[in-house]
Formats: sequence, structure tokens, C-alpha cells
Amino acid sequence: MDQPSKKDIKLVRSLMQKKFRKELGLFVVEGKKMTEESIQSDFEVYAVFSTDPSFKSVYKDTILVSAKEMEQMSSMSTPSGYLAVLRSTSNSFQSPKGKVILFLDGISDPGNLGTILRTADWFGINEIYCSNDTVELYNPKTIQSTMGSIFRCSLMYCNAEDVLNTKDYGVYGAVLQGKNVLECALESKRMLVIGSESHGIREEAMSYIDQKITIPGGGGAESLNAAVAAGILMFSFVRT
Repeated sequence: MDQPSKKDIKLVRSLMQKKFRKELGLFVVEGKKMTEESIQSDFEVYAVFSTDPSFKSVYKDTILVSAKEMEQMSSMSTPSGYLAVLRSTSNSFQSPKGKVILFLDGISDPGNLGTILRTADWFGINEIYCSNDTVELYNPKTIQSTMGSIFRCSLMYCNAEDVLNTKDYGVYGAVLQGKNVLECALESKRMLVIGSESHGIREEAMSYIDQKITIPGGGGAESLNAAVAAGILMFSFVRT
């Protein structure tokens, strides 16, 4: 019966830190469904750990661990009993092809990035571009927030000009003072730009915006959370 070594546990624990994820080219997913999806995905599986002996029928090389060992490896307060270590991909720039694409400018909250990715997956938006200073995709909080959408969407890091200067796309920037998105005639190929939670769309990206858009509201809130705003706008962008 396969059992984890102290080296295995130390490796998984080290992947909670960005510098080791980057150095080793590995990241962690947790939860039964996420682990199952990771095995079926295009990501290369480095190792799978579980407290459940029957999981070997899903992945024959699963390394069985005790509840205590899983607790040592897990980033969760209540470990699920299922954990996979995967090899990361380069996330390098590729030219956009879809009808609707996203550019995220400096999103810093990992939960927001994961939620945006999950929402994009719901709407069938598979190409998400991020400024180079956007929070890391492989942050454990980002991964958990994607709820598996990390395995279906392509997220790429690049300079703003690399993607926003792409021909044939209308570029729309989400701002507080813009045109009501419901009144906008959208180009057939459209790019939605979402700024950071604290700074909005920065000057470099703003210089490429064709139309500033906003979400109409009637209450007293000062602004919307970046992931919430992105979700509302994505619905508007895919419905026509």
C-alpha cells in the first residue's frame, strides 16, 4: 500500500507559498470533485493523495494518507480527504479568437479572480487575459473559488497592449461613470475590461477603451464588487 513520506508532506505544504509554486512548477487542488476533474483535465498530474482507499479506482496511483497527514498537507480548516498536485502551465499570451473575451487589469483578490473565472465558464467565455500584476491563478484561494473552472478556461497573463490592441474587437471598460451597458450597441466581437477593486482601470489600459460602460443601479452603494460587476456585464455581453 502506497504511503506518503515526510518529503511528500513537506512538498505539498511548501506549495502553499507562491515562491515554491513558481520554483517547482506545481500547484495544489483540494476536494473530491476538483481532484476528479484535475485527473481528467489537460494538466499533468504529479501526485494524488486521499484518505479514501476506494479512490484508487479513480486514480490507481493514489497515495493513501491518514486524516492527520491530510490535515498537515491541506490548506483547508476542514480537509476534504482528497488532494492533487498538478504541474502548472505557462499561461503565456495567445491571440484571442472568441466572440467575447475578458481583460482583468490588476485584480488583486484571489477570491474575486476565481469567481470571475467561474462566472466566465458559466457564460461560455473561455479566454481570460490578465495584466501581469493580477493575482496568481495558482493561489489556493483562487483555485478553490473557480470550483473546477480552472480546468475549462484559458487564463493568460500579458501586458495590456498585447491584447487590448487586437484588431476587430470593440473594447469596453467598466467604470462608475459610463454609458448604461443596456443602451450600448456592442460590436460583434467584444472585449470587456474589468479594473481592480481599489484602483479601477488604469491609464495604460484605459487608453485602449472604445466605450466606457456602467451598470445602472438605484441604491446607495458606492460601487460593486469586481467579481459581481464582471458577472453582470458578462451576461450583458453574451445575450446579444
